[in-house]
Amino acid sequence: MIETERLILRPWDQADLPILASFSTDPVLMHHFGRAELVDDSVERLERMQRFDRELGFSFRAVVRKADGVVIGNCGLKPLTIPWPEPADIEIGWLFRQDCWGRGYAVEAATPMLALGLEFGPRVIAMTAASNAQSQRVMQKLGMTHEPALDFDHPDIAEGHFGRRHVTYVMQR
Repeated sequence: MIETERLILRPWDQADLPILASFSTDPVLMHHFGRAELVDDSVERLERMQRFDRELGFSFRAVVRKADGVVIGNCGLKPLTIPWPEPADIEIGWLFRQDCWGRGYAVEAATPMLALGLEFGPRVIAMTAASNAQSQRVMQKLGMTHEPALDFDHPDIAEGHFGRRHVTYVMQR
């Protein structure tokens, strides 16, 4: 568990399945992910995050707002699941409910996760759709550097979809 001033980042548990499902089926949250249809993949994601925690010591975590105990998003680390030039790189990412955008939660949650990621690997990367300016601003606030040579067309997003082109930001140890 990781605590910040306003947040607790804790492992996801079985009771959180409805919250995970609400993220996967929210068209606003999935806008940049290139999903043709909204799919409740929460059981699979929960199992994957729990497996990463057991096997690697890190994963995406539930982000709980201390003020009211509500899960407002997720933030964490994972190994890359797409073909990538540096297999030792670790990916950082975040996703927050729309009503929590613009309040600094993503930067607050990602800051300790970025530090943790640099303990596990020489480089942490963040990637997002080129159209996702909000997420890119978070990357910049974290001190990550855009690496145009690592920008790519995401293999899991359909050709022609506006979210296929991805930008990559990097933080070196």
